[in-house]
Amino acid sequence: MSLSLLVCFFGGFLPMFVPSLTLEIVLRAICGFGVGLIQPLSASLIVDCFKKGSEADALMGIRSTMVGLGATIFSSAITGMTSTWKSLNFAAVLMIVCIMIVAFNAFDKKRN
Repeated sequence: MSLSLLVCFFGGFLPMFVPSLTLEIVLRAICGFGVGLIQPLSASLIVDCFKKGSEADALMGIRSTMVGLGATIFSSAITGMTSTWKSLNFAAVLMIVCIMIVAFNAFDKKRN
């Protein structure tokens, strides 16, 4: 999971610093690859951690809702608060927070 978060971070943050549109598109494709790795992993974590039933079903619904709403609301808010569209790439900095959460909780032996 943290590898996919790193791929998404570098593909989402580095386009802010590249002068070439071609390289920016390549980095965006790398970011999309990272997001493509994260999405199925988040669903499989819910399936692995919760028994089938109403709790797992509710969490899958919440996950799907947050994926759709989160991207829409977050990108609109960041774009509205900044002066240029390139500063939207600062949103990738939040990937560092996610990487830290995964890194500190992934090997927590008390949970097992």
